[in-house]
Amino acid sequence: MVLNGSLGFAMALAVLFCLGDPEQVLETATGFPFIQVFYNGTQSKASTSVMTSIVIALAWSAVIGFLATASRMVWSFARDKGLPFHKYISKVDNRNSIPVVAIVIVIIIPCLLALIYIGSSTVFEDVVSLSVSSLYASYFVPCSLLLWSRTHGQIRDRSSQDDSEEDLALSGSSPRGSTHGMSNEDPKQPTAQPLLVWGPWRVPGIFGTVNNAFACVYIVFVLFWSFWPPATPATAENMNYSVLMTGSVIGFSIVYYIIWGKKEYKGPLIDREVLGFARHDL
Repeated sequence: MVLNGSLGFAMALAVLFCLGDPEQVLETATGFPFIQVFYNGTQSKASTSVMTSIVIALAWSAVIGFLATASRMVWSFARDKGLPFHKYISKVDNRNSIPVVAIVIVIIIPCLLALIYIGSSTVFEDVVSLSVSSLYASYFVPCSLLLWSRTHGQIRDRSSQDDSEEDLALSGSSPRGSTHGMSNEDPKQPTAQPLLVWGPWRVPGIFGTVNNAFACVYIVFVLFWSFWPPATPATAENMNYSVLMTGSVIGFSIVYYIIWGKKEYKGPLIDREVLGFARHDL
């Protein structure tokens, strides 16, 4: 944290030092302000091209990681029957044990969303703005659940644990029915729910509770203002439609769960291998 923070602060100072005229940077002919900042700092097209290539390579590497993470999350949710068409999305290639369908879906959907920019940049920006509210909403879920668990004493100290299997609360009869790795099998599996145990480092006592509460309040504050238009008077061109997009996604999810999801979704399932690691750690 200290190393990354120091490097980030040094980079921010370098960017501000080489920024130059903000209006010139924003109206650059390259279409990308960061490229103009590189040129202002180096005064060399060759150096600017090299630095831009580094950024592109880093972005490409990050996209590969995002793709791997997102596809596995889609596959896991489909495996637990939490997505539409889960029978097809949860399929795994028998030769290489890769969720090909989930990967293709994660690739195609962003490509289709990018095509919106051809028709209307305003609509595209509205779709992209959904990422802000979705990101902070995804933070709010674990923060609020952790706060709930803290205040209700549902997290045990590591020193109070023993190695017996009673420390794992299973809602089914045996962990042998749980999935091991990626497979196309669809047995009737019990849901395994290990009891929460504090890790080797945490903010203890009231200070941790206050920290979690502050995080929840801050996220709600950011979410509230993320739905407002950036300027007044609000028009059809500058209106922030993220509240509409977020509400549509939440509404669709609720309707899907009421009609189909609650009949099939029995997750989250825990893989047998992960369950074994949990027992070992306890």
